[in-house]
Amino acid sequence: MYLTTTHLCCGKNNIFQRKENHSCCGKETYDMTTHCCCANPTLEVKPKHETCCSKATDSRKKTESQQGSPPTRTLPILSDLNCGSETYNPHEQMCCSGNLYKKASALTKCCGEDAYTLSDDNVLCCNGILYRNVSEQSECVGGVIYTPANTTCQMSTRPRLGEHCCGGHTINPRTHICCNGHSHNKMNGNFCCGSEVYDHHNQFLTCCSGHLYNLTHLRGNAECCGSLLLQYSNHICCSSSTNSIMYDTKPNHRCCGHYYYNTSLWSCCAERLKPTPKPNSSPAEYRLKPLTDLIPEMCNKTVFFGKVESVALENYLRHVVLKVVWQVNMKSENFIKDPWLHVSLDHCSTPATDNGMTYLWEENHNGKHKLLSHPVDLTSDIYMLYSVCYQKKG
Repeated sequence: MYLTTTHLCCGKNNIFQRKENHSCCGKETYDMTTHCCCANPTLEVKPKHETCCSKATDSRKKTESQQGSPPTRTLPILSDLNCGSETYNPHEQMCCSGNLYKKASALTKCCGEDAYTLSDDNVLCCNGILYRNVSEQSECVGGVIYTPANTTCQMSTRPRLGEHCCGGHTINPRTHICCNGHSHNKMNGNFCCGSEVYDHHNQFLTCCSGHLYNLTHLRGNAECCGSLLLQYSNHICCSSSTNSIMYDTKPNHRCCGHYYYNTSLWSCCAERLKPTPKPNSSPAEYRLKPLTDLIPEMCNKTVFFGKVESVALENYLRHVVLKVVWQVNMKSENFIKDPWLHVSLDHCSTPATDNGMTYLWEENHNGKHKLLSHPVDLTSDIYMLYSVCYQKKG
């Protein structure tokens, strides 16, 4: 996908940023004020002083004359309209995702890589896919073709009243949960982990970025590192908001975001490496985690979702203005009254934060605040924390 107002598509898979006086020539762009597009026999960009440029101009004028265009109207150069590696006349042909078709009438439309006519019977375009031999009453809803006469799912029919599609069958959402097209009984859990379902309160199950692990046969503590399970003492997980990487532990090495660096060569400040080692410096080392890795541990703490509104640096401190979006205190009812909080963090030893993003924070007994999670999705993550913790409380 690309935005036609800001970019050009030349050929099938070549996208360029749109520039003034630039157009396509085959699979590349060129400046029309200094170059032209020549067919030798394939399309090539040539400087304007080349002989073929005058032929390209003459060809354009001849095309305009044959089409009877008024002298005040400039038609697009045929080489400007490309469909894959071919040029075409938009008055006679149409381009559908790199494939050329004859334009039969104004009712001829594209559907992905195919062309069809709106008056065709038993044909339906649904989210860029052309379906043939469908019944007349079929309709496209959310990328799914529904046929009222049938009662099953899988891209062809509408479920019965009150039922919901889950993959190729229907489910009752009151008793079952759908995880990536696989249905599960809610008695086995209320949360999805990829295509599986699990219970957050089961201490022997943990979900790591869509991968469910059984901890029954593991010895010692284990924690998530992206989609992997960190369970050996000779490994360490370094993570940022974009990556989580597992490393073999080495002496004099520390995490800096998702990097594992040599402290004798580098120093780290707010998850950024600098080639200026600072001897005798041992900042408090901790890493942010996805919210799913923190539940249900967070149910016993005073935590809240805070949106970073602004950040200011002063010496070694990072002053953050937070807007409290939602707070949960499972041990008491002492909620934060002022929705605006002013938090001061040690700049270098605290993971980086982005303006406008919402994170999970913890309020300690001494009134200080600690950043806990990667950026969260307000709708789904607030529901997850609320439902898991209040189920446990109940």
